[in-house]
Amino acid sequence: MRVKTFYGWSEKGMDKKVNEFLEDTTLEIIDIKFPTPVFYFCAMVMYKTTAYSKNSIE
Repeated sequence: MRVKTFYGWSEKGMDKKVNEFLEDTTLEIIDIKFPTPVFYFCAMVMYKTTAYSKNSIE
């Protein structure tokens, strides 16, 4: 299992970053954590690479 952390100063900006990451069809998304800090937005995506993509994702 791997994680990718995102942050943004606006909801729209962070949504764009996360959605672009989720477009990768070689990933199996396990969970997305979304805490609610005061001054910015952040999310942590937990995922696994598929057998096909293990050598191509870093």
